[in-house]
Amino acid sequence: MISLTDFIDFVSKTGSTKQTQVNKVKIRDDYHPAKDYYKYLREGIIEVHQKSGGKNEFKEMVNYATDPRKQENYETAINGYLKFLGRKKVKWIDPPHKHWLTGDLDVKVNPEIGLLIDGDEHFIKLYFKSDKLSKIKASQIMNLLEAELRPEVSNDAVFAVLDVREGKIFANTGKDKSLLPLLVGEAMSFQAIWDML
Repeated sequence: MISLTDFIDFVSKTGSTKQTQVNKVKIRDDYHPAKDYYKYLREGIIEVHQKSGGKNEFKEMVNYATDPRKQENYETAINGYLKFLGRKKVKWIDPPHKHWLTGDLDVKVNPEIGLLIDGDEHFIKLYFKSDKLSKIKASQIMNLLEAELRPEVSNDAVFAVLDVREGKIFANTGKDKSLLPLLVGEAMSFQAIWDML
């Protein structure tokens, strides 16, 4: 099983960098919470929403990062997240999770956040990386969310990706799945490279 982020990073590569990305994923140590840079922040955002906490609770999360560099990154992310929230009225709803299986490749499809935003259901994948999220990368993520998770949610629900640091949301309001053939092809390519390494 690989993460959705690892897969989309592979899709966005070209030429031999695709093989480098697969190799990076293949030789990486097993997941350990201590190595998950944004784990506390991601889980903290979820917890604040689940408890219907106020915006000050988001800001307090910065204080729990002891490393000054991590504090700076957390603060940037929280400020971006608060920018996204703005004056919206939000209420937590549990997001769906599933696995996208293509051949032997298993990709975890997991929007971390489920929110009723001004009454409309949104299921949001959080993007924390420092490089800005491109429209095409966001579209690839949303296409997979749409293809795999639509049967799990209402017809009016919106799948989205949030560039947390920028506070910018990309929403798949048109329920686009047009990139699915490309993504299936990329999954087959990923698996072929993995098998040969």
